[in-house]
Amino acid sequence: MNYLDKEILEKANDEAIYNLYLYLTHKLAPAENESLQAITQNLEQASRDNPQDWENRDIRRLWLLRNALLSNPILALSQIGSLTYSKGGLTACTFTKPDGSISAVFKGTGSGEWIDNGEGLSGIPEENVYATFSHSGDIADSTAIIKDYATDQQAEALNWFNKVAAKEKWNTDTKITVTGHSKGGNKAQFVTIHSDLVNDCYSFAGQGFSPEALRFMKNQYGEDYERRRARIYSFSADNDYVNVLGNRLVPQKHIYYIQSKSGIHNMEAMLDNRGRLRQQSNQGRLSAYAEKLSKDLMKMNPSVRQYATLGIMNIFQKYIGEGDPVNGDNVSTEKTLIGIGVAVGSFLRNLGKFN
Repeated sequence: MNYLDKEILEKANDEAIYNLYLYLTHKLAPAENESLQAITQNLEQASRDNPQDWENRDIRRLWLLRNALLSNPILALSQIGSLTYSKGGLTACTFTKPDGSISAVFKGTGSGEWIDNGEGLSGIPEENVYATFSHSGDIADSTAIIKDYATDQQAEALNWFNKVAAKEKWNTDTKITVTGHSKGGNKAQFVTIHSDLVNDCYSFAGQGFSPEALRFMKNQYGEDYERRRARIYSFSADNDYVNVLGNRLVPQKHIYYIQSKSGIHNMEAMLDNRGRLRQQSNQGRLSAYAEKLSKDLMKMNPSVRQYATLGIMNIFQKYIGEGDPVNGDNVSTEKTLIGIGVAVGSFLRNLGKFN
């Protein structure tokens, strides 16, 4: 088990609360530059005015958010900026602390992003366009990369970050942390490996990447690859099954597991009643087994692996997502059925390893 440094833990506690808040943005839009304290108070009022619109999980998230701010007045003074909200795709925002440091926060899988998750693990190359921006936020230049093994949503996250950075005139002297939960954690990792502006990254239960994507990144950055990835830290509930998907971009020594009493993958599973990360733990059996399954899939040729990753995520899109998938993503019924067969085969091969 990697033991946490106190400074890293305290930073992770702050970033965890920003991530928790992002799951409440759909309840009430904040005003520009509004403090997290004021946002929380307005959310509490909204929950009292319209209790029928609030599910139990959102009430608990709000309760944990309030408790966290009660014990951390500096965090409460953080001001939100550059919020973009999409039910189907990218949801992200920035927070600025009183000391001027910045956190860029990415929310987990939008209702239309499930197939995009599968594409990120498939190892199938895609063409993506990356832009540079003027201080007004207009596109100054763009470059199309034909085979970068990134997904549309990963590219969108990086373009959003670069646009905000240009408008806010961030530079290498600006203290910038990138963070996210689940798919948001994956996006945060992707932004960190590709940006010179990021100081550190806190990925909460964020999945990894295909072997092909990691190989592309290594070739792209050469000797600087290890320095870039050394900025990334991973925190997950002990039995989380998402952070183990794909191959790790996060250095092994920066992977931490947190004891959870309820829930497995949601953000609040890692938080105690004070809104702070629970005590550190070893990786749980379920998480370790899911990691073995993932490693088995990642060893497959992309021509086979894509059936499993895209097929399973297509099922998630149909039964968990709402509305159409983003970017016009589509997976045929035939590919989905084949994917189920590939995934079941992997499950059976690894069944005896669940111990």
